[in-house]
Amino acid sequence: MEKVECEPCKTRDKKHESTHWCVFCEESFCSDCTENHHAQKISRDHELVDINRKPMHTHIANQCCFKHENLPFEYFCIDHDVLSCKECLAESHRSCHKVVSVDAVSKGAKQSHSFIDALELVGELVETTHTIVIDRESFIENFEKEANSVKNAIRELKKEAIGHIESLEKSLLSDIDLKKDKIMQKSKTTIIEAEDVGKIAKDKKVVFDLVDKHGSEKQAFLFAHAYTQDLTDLKKKITGMKGQSTNATIKLTPERLQETIQSIGSIELNEVPSALTPCEKPKNLPQFVHKSDFIIKDDHSVNGITVNDNDEVLIVDGRRTGGILVYDNKDIFKYRIDTKYRPWDIAFISSINEAVVTSHHDDFLQFVDFKEKSISRTVTVEGIHQGGVAVSNENIFVGTRGNIKILDLQGKFIRLIEAHRRKLTWFITLDKTGNIYYTDRKVLSCIRSDGTEVYTYSAPDDDTLWQLAVDNNGYVYVCVDSKGIYRLKPDGTFLDVVESYEESLSYTAICFNNACTKMVLYRCSSFSVFEQK
Repeated sequence: MEKVECEPCKTRDKKHESTHWCVFCEESFCSDCTENHHAQKISRDHELVDINRKPMHTHIANQCCFKHENLPFEYFCIDHDVLSCKECLAESHRSCHKVVSVDAVSKGAKQSHSFIDALELVGELVETTHTIVIDRESFIENFEKEANSVKNAIRELKKEAIGHIESLEKSLLSDIDLKKDKIMQKSKTTIIEAEDVGKIAKDKKVVFDLVDKHGSEKQAFLFAHAYTQDLTDLKKKITGMKGQSTNATIKLTPERLQETIQSIGSIELNEVPSALTPCEKPKNLPQFVHKSDFIIKDDHSVNGITVNDNDEVLIVDGRRTGGILVYDNKDIFKYRIDTKYRPWDIAFISSINEAVVTSHHDDFLQFVDFKEKSISRTVTVEGIHQGGVAVSNENIFVGTRGNIKILDLQGKFIRLIEAHRRKLTWFITLDKTGNIYYTDRKVLSCIRSDGTEVYTYSAPDDDTLWQLAVDNNGYVYVCVDSKGIYRLKPDGTFLDVVESYEESLSYTAICFNNACTKMVLYRCSSFSVFEQK
């Protein structure tokens, strides 16, 4: 969120950065003006929230008449159940018996059915639109895959058609060769027979020419009568050859493929109503209301937070060597414990009133002794730098790349659970049944203690997932970069957005107290505390 100037200072030609925003006045205040605003009798009861929670496009106080511009709603007609300005009152509600001032009728409005119904309706609209977007994005992705599958099927059909045509081509070429060879063989046989007859006839002609020129009449008579039958037989052969000789032509009679093959298939589009149903929140769903904000002074880098048995907030200060900041149950700073190694994530061990902390760059597990306000001991655990940590009554769970290591409460290695994704398990939490939840920047996974996968969840826009927490009802809360705090049902499906970012800086850390009646969120040096209704 861009820096916002203090509005009272701005009117006095001063430039101070705002730290808070008044919901009643809809004005931004610097730290000094915030104190003055709280001190003045007229504004002492006004609700001031952290400047990061300022709405971007909503005007709360200035609700004016739509018909008579700039005239505020001052009255409410109970008979017609409508708001009214002075002009509306004079024009349309003079004869109404139940007209009261807005100030009078608005007392206790937050507990009224109309406000609660409107609040629930807005929540349902946000959830339903979010569900519709996810459903339609999923549909587009799946439909695109189906369309590509059909395209591949068309290409395969084309290959089959081409293969079939090539097979028909091969058959036609073979048929040409057979018919050609048959006709040509017949003509070649005739040629051989004709050449044989021609050779005999030439031999006879030589003898007859000799007799004709040089022989006697007797020789001519004898030859003519002696070879008459032979010559007659040769003539019959020649006559037979002439009668059996044929001339042939060969050509292709093509099929009119454009007329014969009208189509290789058809595309059918079957459109049916989607399975979308209205978002109905489960009964007894935990609802949280904003209680307060507190800001850590100086420059701090916070990754992990948790709450101890006294509802005190334990904050990992990951700056340089770092430390653990402790705030009491009224969100007031108590003390700081320096760590030996720059810390990353934290979990509280209730049975011994200690906390266990993973390190940012080093493979050390640090144990925090709150009684002595110091690091009591460190344990080397290979690969745990920038890994998440969670504790049960008996074990410590620490994340490494692709694995979750299970230790006893003294830090001694017991066994290894292989994560289903070979990435760093950088935040971990547990539920009451012993299921393990972890994020690896892009995917939230839920597994059983034996490593069996229960479900995975990915943010719709591939956003980064930060810290996560599970309430006593099994609902999972995860910090989604640039979106807000997403709440998932126990089966891993999206339920709603508990707290959105309102175009401001992203939340990166979340935790509950043991009873899950208090929720603490962190973003950019600012903590927001919520209480369950």
